[in-house]
Amino acid sequence: MSDAFYWIRRIIQRVDRLESGAMLENASILRGRLRIIGGLLLVDSGGTLQVVGHFNGEGDFEWSGPWKFDSGDGEIAGDVKLTGDFDLTGKLTAGNVRVEDGKIHVGDGIVIDGATSKIYVGRGAAQIVIDGATGKITAGNMTMDPTVAGGALTFENGAQVFTDANTVQVYKGNSVVQVSNGYARIQNGGNVVQIDANGIRMSPGAVSPVSGMGLPAGVMILGADGYVLKTDGS
Repeated sequence: MSDAFYWIRRIIQRVDRLESGAMLENASILRGRLRIIGGLLLVDSGGTLQVVGHFNGEGDFEWSGPWKFDSGDGEIAGDVKLTGDFDLTGKLTAGNVRVEDGKIHVGDGIVIDGATSKIYVGRGAAQIVIDGATGKITAGNMTMDPTVAGGALTFENGAQVFTDANTVQVYKGNSVVQVSNGYARIQNGGNVVQIDANGIRMSPGAVSPVSGMGLPAGVMILGADGYVLKTDGS
C-alpha cells in the first residue's frame, strides 16, 4: 500500500504543477502545428515575436505603430497604395526611373534636381539645362535668359537676339538690327540706315562724301566699289 500511496502523491504533485505552471513558457512543436481558432495571439509587456525561417500569411495584415525592416532584400509583387508621407533616404528604382540624393533620373538622359530646381536633358556638349529658379534655358553653348533685357537668346560667339520694351534686336559686336512697331533700323557703330513712316533715313556718317563730280551737293551715286556716295557740290 505504501507504494500505491507514493505513486498517488506523485500523480497529485504532477497535476498541481500542470494546473499552476505556465505550460507554454518553454514549449516547442516538432513538425507539428499550433492552431488558434477564433482566438488571439497576444505578445505584450515588452515581449518579442521572433520568426527565424519563413513567415507566410493569408488574409489582412494590419499594423499600428512604428515598424522597421532592418536589413535584407525585399519584394512586393502586388499593388501598393500609399496615403501618407513617404520619406526616402536611400535609392528608389522604378523601371528606368531612379530617385536618389534628391534627384530624379529618367533613363540616362534626364535628371531633375530638386535642390537646384534644374532639369538636365541629354549629356555632353548638346545638354539642355532648364533652371526653374531663373527661367534660364541652356542648350550646349546657347542660352535663353528671361532676366536679360526683356528676354535674350545668346550664342557661343556672343551674338544675341533679345527684346526690350519697344524693340526686337539682333546684336553682334558693333552691329545691331532693330525692329519696332514704328521703324526698322540697321546700325554699325555710328552709321545708321532706318526705314520708318517718313521714308528712308541715313545718318550723316553712313554715306561718304565725294568731290570733283560736277554735280549739285547731296546727289547719291554708286561708287566703283559698290558703296553709295554723296556729292559735295564740287
